[in-house]
Amino acid sequence: MSTNKQHRIDEIMDSLDGCTRAAAPDFFYTRLRARMENEASPTTSGFWLLRPAFAFVSMAIILLINLLVVFSQSNNNTDDAVVATETDGFQSIAAEYRLNEGNSSISYYNLNQDR
Repeated sequence: MSTNKQHRIDEIMDSLDGCTRAAAPDFFYTRLRARMENEASPTTSGFWLLRPAFAFVSMAIILLINLLVVFSQSNNNTDDAVVATETDGFQSIAAEYRLNEGNSSISYYNLNQDR
C-alpha cells in the first residue's frame, strides 16, 4: 500500500519537470508601476466642495433666500385682498357645514323630545 502511495507521489512530482517559469511581457512592470502610481495620487475632483469658504458661502446664500421668502410672505399676508379671501374661505366652510344657520340645525338633535 505504501509503495502505491509512493508511486503516485513520484508521478505527481515528475509532472512538474517540464514546467518553466512564466515570463511577463516586455515593459509589464513599468506599466504596472505607472498605473499603481496614478491610482495612488489623490484625486482633486469634488475636493473644493469641502472647503470652509465654499461651505460658508453656500450656507449664506441659503439663509438669504430663506429670509427673502419669509419677509415676502409676511408682507403679502397684511394685504386686504388676502384677508378678504380668508374671510370668504371661512364663510364658505361655515356654509358647507351649516355652521352659520343658527339653531335650525340643532332641531335635528333635540334631546328634550317626548318619547
